[in-house]
Amino acid sequence: MRNLVIFISFICFCANSYAQDKIHWLSYDANASIEFALENSSTISMVTDTTRLLMTSLPKYQFSIEYAKSPSIDRLLKKLPNACAPNRVKNPKRLKESIFSLPLNIAPNLRLHYLKDKKSSLLPQNSLNKAGKLASLAALFTGKSVYTLGIDSGRSLGIFLDQQIASLDGHNLVVRTGGGSTTSLVQMLLKNRIDYILDYPFSVNSALNYLSSPRVLESLEIAGSPDYIIGYVTCNNGEKGQQIIKEINIALQDLYNSYAFYQAHIRYLDKRDIANFNRVYQEIFQVDIPKNPVNSSTD
Repeated sequence: MRNLVIFISFICFCANSYAQDKIHWLSYDANASIEFALENSSTISMVTDTTRLLMTSLPKYQFSIEYAKSPSIDRLLKKLPNACAPNRVKNPKRLKESIFSLPLNIAPNLRLHYLKDKKSSLLPQNSLNKAGKLASLAALFTGKSVYTLGIDSGRSLGIFLDQQIASLDGHNLVVRTGGGSTTSLVQMLLKNRIDYILDYPFSVNSALNYLSSPRVLESLEIAGSPDYIIGYVTCNNGEKGQQIIKEINIALQDLYNSYAFYQAHIRYLDKRDIANFNRVYQEIFQVDIPKNPVNSSTD
């Protein structure tokens, strides 16, 4: 256990000091683990902001914020009856081993990112389709390509991209095992240690701002890739975990109608993406777009 988990904090993130039930709240991002534990209202990221809103909506629980590498989270979820993890993507293995909540957040448009000044050499001829999208990940590595795609060990990017990554040759992959995956992978990209990464534009932009890099990245959509990917809370599939998920689902259904929850998503989006995101928000959460209470109030 000691080798699997680094305890970032045992601060109780709860609405009152009388909460009795403890949840081991596991995060694969070390920076997010710290931010979850801080009781302040600053906006950090879509994942952190939506997760904080959920945690605040569950005052009966004490959240023990713990960092673990992604593969270890799967093992701990099986081992600890009161363990849960936010922002997990569904895949067949996880569906067999854990129980999932209703959707926690929606992250639009996973893309391939690479350095702009290397574009001409990094995109092989015929790798793009007629719509200007990358035909497939395999199209990047034709012939005896020495280019590399950086990925985070154990992280799922959804079934579609997971299958494409699994089909690539091992020498075209660089697998890292630390926390803070997006920032670390962007840093590796900027240092020319890898050639490509797969991530969300808002996550990459946040990492670039944090790193204060003058270098510019470009991105490509991948043909056939879903327009969005959904993050869930997953818990141990025992009696305790099932009860926690029931209460999480009740809280989430209330949050879907909350303007603060909606804002926790759109504040990180490009304005050009909001119209499509609004459609997806209504489709996934089965609610109307929440109204700003300030603008909708009347005297």
